[in-house]
Amino acid sequence: MSTAGTPSTDGPERPGGSGPGGAPIIERHIPWAGPRLVGVAVLGLGIASLVGTAAIPSAQLGWSIEGPRFVPGLAAVALIVLSAIYLVRTFWRPDVELARFAANESEQTTWETPGGLITALVAYALLLSALGYGLATTVFIWLVSWLLGSEEPRRDAIVAVVLGVGVSYAFSRWLGVRLPTGPWGV
Repeated sequence: MSTAGTPSTDGPERPGGSGPGGAPIIERHIPWAGPRLVGVAVLGLGIASLVGTAAIPSAQLGWSIEGPRFVPGLAAVALIVLSAIYLVRTFWRPDVELARFAANESEQTTWETPGGLITALVAYALLLSALGYGLATTVFIWLVSWLLGSEEPRRDAIVAVVLGVGVSYAFSRWLGVRLPTGPWGV
């Protein structure tokens, strides 16, 4: 409850009012198209995953817990269910405060770093076969460290080599999992 001269924080926001610290509160339209498109994209990903999972050959085990379809199928169904719940939630009783917070954060976000990370991830996926797991992972880890603002490039290079080559070695020698080796056999 507000007294005379004290702004109320319980009621709806109005232009010309003031918020915490005397800052003006601005009524703004909350865009729901972006979150709904993300929900539809995740739903599509879940459906595509379920279709891809059904294509995994497993004549003897089918959909049993021991079969190769179980965990991917479970993940695909979880994606479908959670994205459907998310989409319903954007229409029925949407979280307006969270949407306002996200809109404010989006305005303050510099998109160069997320764009660089997405570009590095796509390049990593495309170059994995050509360069091999060890080298591609080493370059990827070093580049991501730099993109995230690390100021120690030598340390980052050492960590990247240890992780990239070390994981490649451990998977191939100790676990018997063949990772892409690339032209240098690393």
